Amino acid sequence: MIRSIVVTITFLIYGAAFSQTKIKVSANDFKTALGAWKGTLTYLDYSSGKPYTMPVDISLGLNTAKVDEIIFAFVYPDEPKANGNDTLIISKNGIEINGAAVTEKHELPDGTLQIITETKGVDGNDHRKAVLRHTYSISKTVFKNRKEVRFEGEEKWILRNEYSFNRQ
Repeated sequence: MIRSIVVTITFLIYGAAFSQTKIKVSANDFKTALGAWKGTLTYLDYSSGKPYTMPVDISLGLNTAKVDEIIFAFVYPDEPKANGNDTLIISKNGIEINGAAVTEKHELPDGTLQIITETKGVDGNDHRKAVLRHTYSISKTVFKNRKEVRFEGEEKWILRNEYSFNRQ
């Protein structure tokens, strides 16, 4: 009797764990962010330990050849040599962004869509192992991409950088 109860509970636990659906995203989740934005990049200078903020403009557009890719075109008015493009790639099954697992997707009380990803990697001047977390906040008037780092063996998250934009 006890054995059958234990077996039943075990199946229920495993069934619940495997039946949970993964959080999915699509390029459509970023549709509100398409277009031109003005804002700032604030990043942590690991050498000085202090944040540094600089102006940046961005234009977001869909890759017409691949619907699961969003092109970021960055313009740094004070540092034009840093201008360039980046691509946000959503996996075919929608459970990853740029290879990082989507861990959360929810709407905030003000209507902002928030998407959070996490992946293991390295960061810092000494290339330490860490968990890298990106938080994308998307609304009609605000777009943010925040990167936080939690080094292996530590509990505290460190703000590595944050792009913060307002609609133009």
